[in-house]
Amino acid sequence: MKNDALSYYSNGKNECACCGEKIREFLAIDHINGGGGKHRKEIKDDISHWLKKNGYPKGFQVLCHNCNQAKGYWGICPHQK
Repeated sequence: MKNDALSYYSNGKNECACCGEKIREFLAIDHINGGGGKHRKEIKDDISHWLKKNGYPKGFQVLCHNCNQAKGYWGICPHQK
């Protein structure tokens, strides 16, 4: 399921939309407008399963864990400064 979500949200590139990281284990699904923690608590399901069940809705992208964490902590990844 995770591979399908990563492929869908990266247009088949399977890479971070910010820095280009391609190692699968480092990639994550990012809530573009924030609120990922709240959303995960609400759905009570794995995000990859939820995305597939809901037809891969808009508002998500692939980021590596570093870019995702930086965005979450500081609102922007240092790569984007």
